[in-house]
Amino acid sequence: MSVGDTQQAMARAKVERFEFIGRLFQSRGSSSKIEKNLVTAGLLLKPAEFMMMNLVCLAICLLIGLLYVANMPAYSGLFPLIKRVFALFIAVYLGWKTPQWILQYMADKRRQKLEYQLADALTIISSGLKGGYSFVQGLDMAAQQLEVPIKDEVARVLRLIQLGLDTPRALVQMSERVNSYDYDMTVSATNIQLTVGGNLSLLLENIAATIRDRIRLRRDIAVLTAQGRMSGGILVALPIGIGIMLFGINGEYMSRLITTDLGNNLLYMAAGMQGFGIYWIKKLLDFDN
Repeated sequence: MSVGDTQQAMARAKVERFEFIGRLFQSRGSSSKIEKNLVTAGLLLKPAEFMMMNLVCLAICLLIGLLYVANMPAYSGLFPLIKRVFALFIAVYLGWKTPQWILQYMADKRRQKLEYQLADALTIISSGLKGGYSFVQGLDMAAQQLEVPIKDEVARVLRLIQLGLDTPRALVQMSERVNSYDYDMTVSATNIQLTVGGNLSLLLENIAATIRDRIRLRRDIAVLTAQGRMSGGILVALPIGIGIMLFGINGEYMSRLITTDLGNNLLYMAAGMQGFGIYWIKKLLDFDN
């Protein structure tokens, strides 16, 4: 293969897959949050690729919804039409939101792990500074002693520094990838200290103590709200469990909930009330960190 062919192959490899989808959602500002969550979750996907997967999931759920609506009993009137529209709306909503919920969950879990490991990393760097090492050498020590995912993030910072990027900018990029208040606070304080000078070891120890206090506070809040979350789970699971039990005891009697129009309406109403109850309980137990 000639040099020209190699360059053309590399150029083709750099072409954005699903370029039209990427431009469409980028123009609407929909890819910004998805891109941040992809980076925070550590997934090697571009926003356009994720949106393509999202559209495939949407199409599958829409197909399932259309099949469900097509098999509904044929009743005349306005209310059956509303039920069909509502069923399609639920299918479209779940098909569009489910991949984004999964991505948000993965990003939150990885961010939480990174926040829990940050205090230990700062303690290692501070100990290295006290022992006469430089800040970059302290980062290297932390990367060697800690586990993933913070090991990968610190190693990436070290690679950027070795490639010629200045240390403050490499740290800022790490903070942007993690998208966490603890990392923003740590990076801002560290960069100021690296610029103006001072006792960086003492600063890192103080930040580590602050982060540990914040983690302790989160755990205290989780303990205090455990009873409410358990009560909410029981209230959600209880009607479902009773329904399954009654189906086992007298299936012919309970089958009217599925085979009759009135039973279907009652099930829709119960599902809506359950959804509202879950949302309300979640709001009552939602505390700012």
